[in-house]
Amino acid sequence: MTIPKIYLKRRSNEKDGQLWLYYSHGSDKRLEYYTGLRIENQFYNEKYWLSNTKKPIMKGFMYSHQYNKKLEEMKSFAVTLVINEKIHDNDELKKRITKEFRVEKISQSKFPSTESLTDQKDINQPNFGSVDFISYCEFVQAERISGKRPIISGNRQGLNYKYNSLKNPSTTISSLKEYVKYKRIKQLSFNDINVAFYNDYRNYLLNVKKKKISTFSTRVRDIKAFMNEGIDDKLHQNTGHKNKRFIAPKYESTGIALTLEEIRTIQDADIDKYYHHVRDLFLIGCYTALRFSDYSSLELVEIDDSFIRLKQSKTNNRVSIPIMKGLKEILSRYNNKLPPPCSNQHFNRTIKKICSLSEIGLDRVYEIDKYGNKIMWSSKVTSHTGRRSYATNMFKLGVPTILIMSATGHKKEEMFLRYIKATNEEKTRMLADWMEKLDI
Repeated sequence: MTIPKIYLKRRSNEKDGQLWLYYSHGSDKRLEYYTGLRIENQFYNEKYWLSNTKKPIMKGFMYSHQYNKKLEEMKSFAVTLVINEKIHDNDELKKRITKEFRVEKISQSKFPSTESLTDQKDINQPNFGSVDFISYCEFVQAERISGKRPIISGNRQGLNYKYNSLKNPSTTISSLKEYVKYKRIKQLSFNDINVAFYNDYRNYLLNVKKKKISTFSTRVRDIKAFMNEGIDDKLHQNTGHKNKRFIAPKYESTGIALTLEEIRTIQDADIDKYYHHVRDLFLIGCYTALRFSDYSSLELVEIDDSFIRLKQSKTNNRVSIPIMKGLKEILSRYNNKLPPPCSNQHFNRTIKKICSLSEIGLDRVYEIDKYGNKIMWSSKVTSHTGRRSYATNMFKLGVPTILIMSATGHKKEEMFLRYIKATNEEKTRMLADWMEKLDI
């Protein structure tokens, strides 16, 4: 059995090719799987596997880091299926990999160029507002993916969108398509995006689709961003999305935070080796406050002098995080290297299973939903729980907020205080402890 490799399938007279995953997992078994990714031939690293530092896609290719990471996750997942689940049927392997890494494809829309639309004398003409809004969203998203349309605000202003930041807008586009189909209307125009639409779309998501308020808030933010880009492109002058009632609601996160005792219990539990690498990845999150996108792809060169120093993938903020004793124990198990990476989907499924194990002994009924169903504590644990647990535990220990924020990367204290999981009673007790220390 060999390690999986990524090969480039070239076509004659074409400058680009398809990336395929090849994996010989038995004497006569070889998986050949199309990853869904295409790159120009010049950016493929021939025989990259002969080097410990080279990746299939060269750094000169746009999104090379994200694509290489995705390919690494695919390879790791294929090995997991063969080694741990004993799957050797290639058709079943392809089915499982496709299900794990299904990516919604957004093709270049046939939406007309902004130059052709703005080459008219009067931008107040009604045909500007009649342009299909969803087609425009697809056009913008395609330009974001290709790198033709950079980020226009925030810390990463002027830079290209990252792979993970493109997921929510893609989901919003799909949601709008479903909404149009549900309402049995031909299309949404720019002029349709107003408070009346907002209220109806809100009812559709919350009451028909039974989505959470957090989902609706994300959809609204994306719609407002697409509308603003339409104004910048001089395609409409509708400001209905700027109405004070057209808001992305603030909400209390339903995510949970683990106590230090619970984290230690998970770390010390004697569980099957199959779960070790996901458990240890999760504990790294608990001990560093890093996002999954950061701690699942850290390189050893970023760990030195008892600190982890890196630029956060999501925000580009530079952070330095002290290495806690619990983290040192984990790193020592891997010869001061990190556990093998895995996909976010596999991680979330597995960490829920780990937290439900009797060997852990922490699972319990967390809440009862409105239908009377029991929601177990383990089902609330995700890849983000570690980060929230770190911030919450440091806050409860009395570490000054500004110091915790230097580790989490939060810029605004208001956002940080909404993020952590500390009750008013706990905050009051902390205040009392400080008063006692200060003897006042």
